[in-house]
Amino acid sequence: MREQLLTLARQIARAIRAALDSKGAVADDTTPRLRDALPPQRLWALAVVLASWELSKPMQNRAEVAGLVTGPSGVTAFWPQLDLMAPQLDPFVQASRDAQTPVQVVDAAMLFFDAVHQLGPSLVLNVLKSREFRRAAEVIGRVLPESEAAALKPPTPSPAASAEEWKPGGRLAEREDIATAYLTLLGWPRADVERFLSGKRK
Repeated sequence: MREQLLTLARQIARAIRAALDSKGAVADDTTPRLRDALPPQRLWALAVVLASWELSKPMQNRAEVAGLVTGPSGVTAFWPQLDLMAPQLDPFVQASRDAQTPVQVVDAAMLFFDAVHQLGPSLVLNVLKSREFRRAAEVIGRVLPESEAAALKPPTPSPAASAEEWKPGGRLAEREDIATAYLTLLGWPRADVERFLSGKRK
């Protein structure tokens, strides 16, 4: 379960970073404020909190997941609050979990912003800046470090995803064109978009 938790947290963190690294992803000042509230340690802590909450949903997992994050981190105290936010958070968490291509990571990143705006940027920022969350981030950094997650083998893509190769006129190329147009509309420089999506052709 520890490896599952770290793997899912890594996937969620990847999507959040993609969102925060985007340029002009939102029309107001939410992005800079989120960046300020989510330095690396706190961003990783947010990913672990969301991953632990997701994995704790099946009752048979709850005790084991709680054993990984309980104690001075106070992570389990966030779960009931997240349950109330499930309609807004579930699409983002699931998209992060399923993302296997750069386009899918972009999709997950956009869902992160959707969740933030549906919940309300002020509410999200208040939670991220709270004493409870800062304490959780400090403990998570010690007991579930991101460096451990980075050392794990990436999840194996599903056969369907592996068989879906990029080719001109193909389904992935079409999705790349849609993502390119969307990100350009949001204010990403063309060079940044191409660099972000280029990995899918490798």
